[in-house]
Amino acid sequence: MKWTPHLISAFLPLFLAMPAGNASAGQGAQSWFLEQGYVPPEKGQIIACHGYGCARRTAVPVDATLIHRASAILKSAKTSPETERRALGEVVKLYTSYLATQFGSPPDTPKSPPSKAGVSGQMDCVDETANTTSLLLILQDNGLLAFHEVERPQSRGLFLDGRYPHTTAIISEKANHRKWAVDPWAKAPGERPDILPLSQWRQDS
Repeated sequence: MKWTPHLISAFLPLFLAMPAGNASAGQGAQSWFLEQGYVPPEKGQIIACHGYGCARRTAVPVDATLIHRASAILKSAKTSPETERRALGEVVKLYTSYLATQFGSPPDTPKSPPSKAGVSGQMDCVDETANTTSLLLILQDNGLLAFHEVERPQSRGLFLDGRYPHTTAIISEKANHRKWAVDPWAKAPGERPDILPLSQWRQDS
């Protein structure tokens, strides 16, 4: 993410406030929404964030068609954690494409150019994380995740280490608790997100 001084001053308190503790499945993610002043998802609706830092919020219905398609993709992948992660990538592709149709504005530009701050439909990493975590929680609540649990979002970089802050949605494998980043920030709507081991994601800049 390319940060201007204005965005740095706006987002630094958010990253400083993000604790890294573990919580039971879904609870850490739910509490993250509340701590940031965002709205966690319900089964029938997501309050989607856009405009950078969730400055804009749009109620997006989670319709039966989306759940049916996600269910079909994930149910065909219940053979291993690896196949489920690949399937999740396909579901996130569908979801980001769907979101792009809901804002009534041009599709999101990957990697959050500073010039797009405040613009409807444009999403920085915090927006992407909130929206992706909302989707993952809905999938979990519908019993569609066989091998993974939704975890609290995590961040890397804090200026002091020479890197810009970046944050991502997180899942963990139920069997070994290994955490994975689910990060569509660098991708256009309808493209496959990065799904990486959290340890690898943390090393990127």
